[in-house]
Amino acid sequence: MNIYNLMSFIEIIEENSISKAAKKLHLTQSALSQQLKSIEKALDCRLLDRSNKGVMPTEEGEIVFKYAEIFSSLYNNMIEEIEECHNDKIKEIRIASSGSVSEYLIPCTLYTYKEKNKDIRFSTKSDYTKNVVDLILSRGADVGFVTVPIYKKGIECTRLCKSDLVFIYSPKNKDILDTNESISLKEIASLPFVIGPEESGIRKTIENMFNENSISFNDVNVHMELGSVESIKTSVIENHGVSIIPYISVKKELYTETLKSKSIKEVDVECHICMIYQKEQLQEEHIKKFINYMKKFGRDTFC
Repeated sequence: MNIYNLMSFIEIIEENSISKAAKKLHLTQSALSQQLKSIEKALDCRLLDRSNKGVMPTEEGEIVFKYAEIFSSLYNNMIEEIEECHNDKIKEIRIASSGSVSEYLIPCTLYTYKEKNKDIRFSTKSDYTKNVVDLILSRGADVGFVTVPIYKKGIECTRLCKSDLVFIYSPKNKDILDTNESISLKEIASLPFVIGPEESGIRKTIENMFNENSISFNDVNVHMELGSVESIKTSVIENHGVSIIPYISVKKELYTETLKSKSIKEVDVECHICMIYQKEQLQEEHIKKFINYMKKFGRDTFC
């Protein structure tokens, strides 16, 4: 006997109406009546008495209703246990990434990997570089992606690729002459500068860039500190200041010319996209497989 027919019979009794049960089950009244007839034929008995007040179970109908509820409960328990069994086979990889990587690079990689590895589930967290490192050290994440090399005891760091940093400004900014193809660090230091927080890896790279070129970062005209690359971009688009951010995070705005960029005279500015993890994580086969995949194909699968 079809278990779904019995479930439909339960709905008929609970709704006291074939038409109401059909509506709830998203069936036509005719289709539901056919299911009812199928049960009656199989059991060779009449299950319902019909009246102007609705339907009432016959004596046999009461018996069928009682056992139908038992069968339905057993069936649902069976489905739940099967799903639990399936979920036990799903392996989770916890990913922590700095903002620019999590927003602009890693989504395509995780999608591509998941398509070929159906037994893997990713949980992701976007945070500042310092916090990503702390998550890896505390085992709060399995694999991390940051924009600076990490030299810390207990951390394995693999450089996957490089990404250019670009100086950006608003087309509304009349203080920057479009006739010049490049701009000096000294000129940038004098402009209202928008930058990320101290926990950001990009922030550390920018500070080092100024300091290594004989310009103390303390002399940079820091106008605002904002918490994400998106908020920095929005601020610069609105001409609230200028900034230096990864090209990967701004290429669409440069293409549509909602932002403009210049090269920086003194230096070729770039950051390193790095994968970090604890060596012990290689003992987990599914994590080891992902790490090895990233070492071999990570750069090619980034968005």
